[in-house]
Amino acid sequence: MKQLRILDKRTLIVIASLTLLATAFAAWSIKQRADRSLADERAQLEKQNFIPFEHKSYSPINNPAISVWQSNKTTRAIERFNDSVFVATDGGLVQFGPAGNFLRHYTVLDGLPESDLLSLATFNSKLFIGTRTSGLVAFDGAHFEGYRWPDRAPQSIDALLTDSGRLLIGTRAGGLIAFDGSRFHELTAGAERQRLLEITFISRIGVRLFVGTFSDGVWMEEGARWSHFTTADGLLSNRIVGMAAGDEDLFVASDFGLATARLDDLAASRFLSVAVLPFLSGMVQHDGKLVLCKDNGETFSLRTDTDLSHLRRTISSSWNKVVISSGSRLALLDGDVWLLSDDGVQRDADGTSAIRFSRWGEIHQPLTSNLISALSVDSQGRLWAGTFRNGIDVLEPAGTLTAHLESESVREINSLVQDAASKKMLAASSAGLLSFDANLGRAEHLSATDGLLSNSIMQATHSSDSNRRVDRSILVLATSKGLSVGVKGKFRGVTTVQGLPSNSLYSVLDHAGKLYVATLGGLAVLENGRVYRVFKDTNSKLTPNWVTALCAVGPRLFIGTYGGGVFELTASGELRPFAAETGRAVVNPNAMWSDGSRLYVGTLEGALVLDLGSQEWIRLNKEMPARMVLSITGDEKYVYFGTAAGIARIAHRYWTQTT
Repeated sequence: MKQLRILDKRTLIVIASLTLLATAFAAWSIKQRADRSLADERAQLEKQNFIPFEHKSYSPINNPAISVWQSNKTTRAIERFNDSVFVATDGGLVQFGPAGNFLRHYTVLDGLPESDLLSLATFNSKLFIGTRTSGLVAFDGAHFEGYRWPDRAPQSIDALLTDSGRLLIGTRAGGLIAFDGSRFHELTAGAERQRLLEITFISRIGVRLFVGTFSDGVWMEEGARWSHFTTADGLLSNRIVGMAAGDEDLFVASDFGLATARLDDLAASRFLSVAVLPFLSGMVQHDGKLVLCKDNGETFSLRTDTDLSHLRRTISSSWNKVVISSGSRLALLDGDVWLLSDDGVQRDADGTSAIRFSRWGEIHQPLTSNLISALSVDSQGRLWAGTFRNGIDVLEPAGTLTAHLESESVREINSLVQDAASKKMLAASSAGLLSFDANLGRAEHLSATDGLLSNSIMQATHSSDSNRRVDRSILVLATSKGLSVGVKGKFRGVTTVQGLPSNSLYSVLDHAGKLYVATLGGLAVLENGRVYRVFKDTNSKLTPNWVTALCAVGPRLFIGTYGGGVFELTASGELRPFAAETGRAVVNPNAMWSDGSRLYVGTLEGALVLDLGSQEWIRLNKEMPARMVLSITGDEKYVYFGTAAGIARIAHRYWTQTT
């Protein structure tokens, strides 16, 4: 009996042990499954954050028939790389020596995918470049390569920061992206994985990462935890232009002023207004000072340990005007403060407590502005380049700037055409019709006070009668309020009342005794001063109704539209579309020209070229400084393409080389 009790006891012990083992095994199994599940979930989450990308090497265009003329005055970012200083501009990448001596200007002909560059950073022994439309570009000193993310539209990359073995990429629409040299993934905020958009500024201050945005205030990451600050937390504006930290305070600059909060308790504290400063555009911290700038180039510096209660009356009266410019921003490089603007680069290397900027770098400026809205070659072979913001540049055939014409009325140029009889250049602008003589003197200015329907003129031509005799005294002007026909003081209007499909006009062409008028509502045809036919989507193959450009080549008439591509008006009076060959292109206003052998068409995606002999179309894209081609003209030697980033000059021999 005793022995049986011993056996029962041993059995119980074994059973208990087995039970404990089973329980432990079950717990271990549950933990393993949980760990695997968590690992799988993390891996899936990580995988979801990884961004698919395309990687491409860009090749230079080694063709002497193509030249690019650009201004590099508008500067956006500056960075040291391979013992040189590189500056990102709206006209390509410029390389300077340490003392500011010009070394090289990189354009699309050298392999850049576009010229409009916004940000720079060095990472993994390469110079990385943020562009407006072409994604991220890397430069090793000799070759360019690009990265694009097909699942998102970044729009532009305004901020780059090298941070703890990774490159942080701030985009407008693609989020905050991190690059480790081989893979991209998106950084999001909080458990909700909120995307950070419209990023304009990235900075690391100590252990904290700060992300400034265009309209959503400041995001702060500390220890994988995110905080968000907006005007509701005391910021003066949600558009952030700079951030800096003193010993105890964080300073946030927005386009409406400066605010501050305590660094040791940011999550709980509210930002306090330091000063209301409209048009503030940049701020950096340097040598115990905050340096601020306004958009017009005015600068101001103050110490971070200043009694903030006195700043309202101090800041408003002490701004230093260093340049006459706009688009000013501040940067730190090599221990100095730099001012970047549309007037080049300024550097403070004085070494004193005061900030004193002086011009740095040799500027090569064949153009005043890169936004070329109108082009025409005059009888002396000079190229007239109208810009949307800065008047007219007149260039010699070699590309040297002969003259710059600009005033309150000489700007926002929509088209240029020379009057063959008087040799006057007619400039259609938002301030009326301007004319200039062969000596570049302004001869006449016609506006609404002279009887025009509107000051906003898109194009001008001369009238002819049914016998095709051109009367040089009679002007025909396409305006924003209808067609104006006549001479100074005696203009009559043709509007929707007289049968035009719309009063918003874009182009006018005198062809074969008729006037063709491109309008927002269709194509109108006038004969003997009266509208006798209108082409619209309801009575023809025209789609859409928005007609932007007209060009005649011999008896043929071509029509450009905004979103429907190019049409031809046939001899039978019907419209023939070319959308099957070219796609439904957006043709820019007045961006059509012909040399008799080819038709050249400016679009939002490069230039379309029709060989009038073979009837074959080709598209020029990588040859252009920018995809947006706004104007085209030419002479017996060259075709000139005005883009949003300068001028491409292509010799006629190029077409025989490529065909």
